Amino acid sequence: MQIQTLTFEQLVVAIAVILLLIDIYNKIMTAAKNAREEKKRRSQPVNTLEDTVKDHTEKLKNDHERLNELEESNRIIMRALMALLSHEISGNSDDKLKASLEEIQKHLIEK
Repeated sequence: MQIQTLTFEQLVVAIAVILLLIDIYNKIMTAAKNAREEKKRRSQPVNTLEDTVKDHTEKLKNDHERLNELEESNRIIMRALMALLSHEISGNSDDKLKASLEEIQKHLIEK
């Protein structure tokens, strides 16, 4: 069979066969790649349940401490705002402003 005697239908079939072979090759190579990645993933050490629980416990403890610090900071800020409002409303309450300033300074120094 020579190329000059190929009909259009035969050319289409030949192209379809070539595309099918390329598709099969791609599927085989993808499957091989996935198998290599799965083998690599399985060879990595797996955390035990105890390690996971310890990690989560440590993170929860850190978060709890951080939230407590934030709550304390918010309380100090609210006291300072209350002192400012009291001073603005009544015109005096300088002692509350001074106490709030000392409390803020103490908090910032201790942090």
